[in-house]
Amino acid sequence: MNRVREFFQSLAGRLFLVTLAVTLMAEALVFAPTLAAFHEARIRDRINLAQTAALALEAAPDSEIAPALQEELLENAEVKRIALRRDGARVLLLEQPFEPPARLPLYDYTDANSWMRFGYAMQTFLAPEGRVLRVLARPRFDSGDFIEIVLNENPLRRQMRAFAAQAFALSMAFTVLAAALIYTLLIFAFVRPMRRLTRMIEQFRDAPEDASVAFSPSRRADEIGRAERAVSDMAQQIRANLRQRERLAALGGAVARIAHDLRNMLATAQLVTERLAQSQDPAVRQVAPRLERAIGRAAGLAQTALRYGRADEPAPVLAPVRARDALSEAGEDALAVFPGVGWRVDADATVSVIADRDHLHRILANLSRNAAQAVSSSPRARDNDAIILAAERRGARVALVVRDKGPGVPENVRARLFEAFTSAERGGAGLGLAIARELARAQGGDVILAASSENGATFEVTLPAA
Repeated sequence: MNRVREFFQSLAGRLFLVTLAVTLMAEALVFAPTLAAFHEARIRDRINLAQTAALALEAAPDSEIAPALQEELLENAEVKRIALRRDGARVLLLEQPFEPPARLPLYDYTDANSWMRFGYAMQTFLAPEGRVLRVLARPRFDSGDFIEIVLNENPLRRQMRAFAAQAFALSMAFTVLAAALIYTLLIFAFVRPMRRLTRMIEQFRDAPEDASVAFSPSRRADEIGRAERAVSDMAQQIRANLRQRERLAALGGAVARIAHDLRNMLATAQLVTERLAQSQDPAVRQVAPRLERAIGRAAGLAQTALRYGRADEPAPVLAPVRARDALSEAGEDALAVFPGVGWRVDADATVSVIADRDHLHRILANLSRNAAQAVSSSPRARDNDAIILAAERRGARVALVVRDKGPGVPENVRARLFEAFTSAERGGAGLGLAIARELARAQGGDVILAASSENGATFEVTLPAA
């Protein structure tokens, strides 16, 4: 019982029911007119026999024949009365002695349409036992305006029911055969491919990383073929993402181990910088705070890397930050290793943003470092405005702009520029911009590529104004 229920709940079972219903409806549309045609043909046979009897009577001398012959003619035509209408007058030709009911049902075929003929057939098929019927029709031979017969409907009804039973059995056999053929064709054309696709999707769901579960899309041009190709492409993309995540997990483990050792090294370096800060040498005392600040940030990054398994950056601590100071510190730290690159800060001292100071420094340092790498090989690298770090107030927000005179961002990487492992520079890891955007959005801002051409690129960091 459960298997039967599962079958009719499946696509194949529903398709079977739809096919059976459609073929039965088609058969019903054919069967009803066939039954009506059979009924009219039998009526016409009796009319023709009745008219033949009428012609025989007219051919006899003085239109008189023996009573036994009249009885034989009426029985042969299976009617009880024969009358003709000629020249506007009704002439009774033959009649069998019987007591007619007060009202006889009339079938008028002289001017009947298809619906009337179908109604006459259904009335006969459902008529009660012993009903007597009156029929009018145009004579087959030109011997009057119309011919009228009165007949017992029982023999006609029995013939119709016998024909209906035989036709129904035959039509059902053809219906079942046609339904089975159509169902088989639909199974092979649609259901089997859908079953195969469903089975592959279920296997992929259970083991998405198993490369042995392969999708083999067909070359069909219909919706099933498109679905197969779409699912195959989706599976490849998911597997590629899973492989990338596995590599990222392995990379995270390696970074965590490196960060652990690096943190210990930086702790030693911090002790050295503290002693350097106590030096009486003016040059050392000027460099020591910057070195101490850089080592402190590096130690913080190492500590963050140790918490890599949580895949979260520390929550930003928002406070007013002067834009000019943030740009200057980021430029000094990031561009110190590019002594041949000219740069300047163009920001009003009154412009401030709401941001996390350390996170903002990482964002601006990444953008400044990328700009220096872009212009380092340019003939305009030594210009004072090779890199411009600017701040612009725009209503309730501030745009921190990093503009360079490099070759610009290649067209083929712009759409994926802020995705991890996408780099516009050769040898780059492709993480700086992804991290910068993530940090900016965590503070209610964003990082965008505002412009790019062969004359340079412009990146903007938008944050709420203080």
